[in-house]
Amino acid sequence: MMSKAAAVGAETNDSRPPLILMEDIRKTYRMGSETIHALNGIDLRVNHGDFVAIVGPSGSGKSTLMNVMGCLDTPTSGKYLLDGADVTRLSDNRLAEIRNRKIGFIFQNFQLLPRLTALQNVELPLIYRGVPARERREKAVETLRRVGLGERLHHLPGQLSGGQQQRVAIARALVGDPPLLLADEPTGALDTKTSRDLLDLLQRLNEEGRTIVLITHDPEVAARAKRIVRITDGTMAEERGMAS
Repeated sequence: MMSKAAAVGAETNDSRPPLILMEDIRKTYRMGSETIHALNGIDLRVNHGDFVAIVGPSGSGKSTLMNVMGCLDTPTSGKYLLDGADVTRLSDNRLAEIRNRKIGFIFQNFQLLPRLTALQNVELPLIYRGVPARERREKAVETLRRVGLGERLHHLPGQLSGGQQQRVAIARALVGDPPLLLADEPTGALDTKTSRDLLDLLQRLNEEGRTIVLITHDPEVAARAKRIVRITDGTMAEERGMAS
């Protein structure tokens, strides 16, 4: 019998298990005497090579879902398999290790360290992994060139435009070759043309085989994805999927 999570996911000919498999994920918070149900039975399957947009209004549960999906938080109940490993009840240290190796984060406000150059910012995930200095520098340079910033290696974030800063953030997310790119409102701080260029880059990365989950409230941004999934009041339903 097919699980509920399998129903909210695109078909694939890939023999690998899904990159993300969430089954009946729930997250509750206590606020005084009140219980807040932020996630209320989320079922989601994301296959390798997918490009999924998760959309919903403010307060719908998008941020909570992103935190659970990104191993920044754990669910109250349910099962979450990331790249075949159950991450539902891991320690903070294990979750930090998984975040470093399995997930590349792209945030709305870039989250670059202002006193480090573009190159140094991109090197950071590799430093945490213990990659030798020469190797990590070579990988960081190569990745910055891939996103079109080969001439900006030694610029500080404050010397770069918003679009360039977001490209640095994308390079930082890519440099460790994680299986999943998790983008949280990545165009929120950018103008229309820069947003379009950034989405073109994400689409190209997906065409090269990168798996991307994009959190957004913007239907025009979501339209770039292969699949659109809507979250409302902590529950989820697929709105559009690619034919197999």
